[in-house]
Amino acid sequence: MQDRLPIQRFAPFAAVFVALLGGCAGMSNFSCDMHEQSTRDAKPVTTYTLAEPRPNTAASYALPAGSTVLVSTYKLTFRPGFTKPCTTITLHKDVVIQRSDDAQVVLNEIREFYAEDGTLIASAIQDVSAQVKKSGAYIAITPLPIPKSAPPGKYKIVSKLLFERRGVRRPATLVARVEGFFYIVPAN
Repeated sequence: MQDRLPIQRFAPFAAVFVALLGGCAGMSNFSCDMHEQSTRDAKPVTTYTLAEPRPNTAASYALPAGSTVLVSTYKLTFRPGFTKPCTTITLHKDVVIQRSDDAQVVLNEIREFYAEDGTLIASAIQDVSAQVKKSGAYIAITPLPIPKSAPPGKYKIVSKLLFERRGVRRPATLVARVEGFFYIVPAN
């Protein structure tokens, strides 16, 4: 009889623990639904921030005569590189750009999102001219929500920088392209 007494004392706690586990699953679905709701109509927007200039680097950002835009560094990383549905990953870009001060120069960023089999899932274009007004090193951040329905697998992002002149009817000029991969793992 003494052996049964401790089990009986903990039985209410075990029932509460099991109920909490069920509640956590419910909270997870609730959290996922809230993530879906808050990101459903939001389009990923890239934010460019001028990095702190290093001493004696101003001359290295000078644009060669006759050039309009040059990109010497365009790197893409994902934070995190492995994620689950109902989360948001961050595309982190390091960019070193040299550009003219001409207000008629328009800089556009194109982002393409591909499935593992090469199917284009989504594409977006964003005018970043107002954010990249002068030559320098920039950090660019793009939040990318991962929907509840996203299947596990390897995904590719292709990011391109193009420039064109306002009012000129010529195709935009590609100045930089980068691609990278991230992985969606099963939710459980």
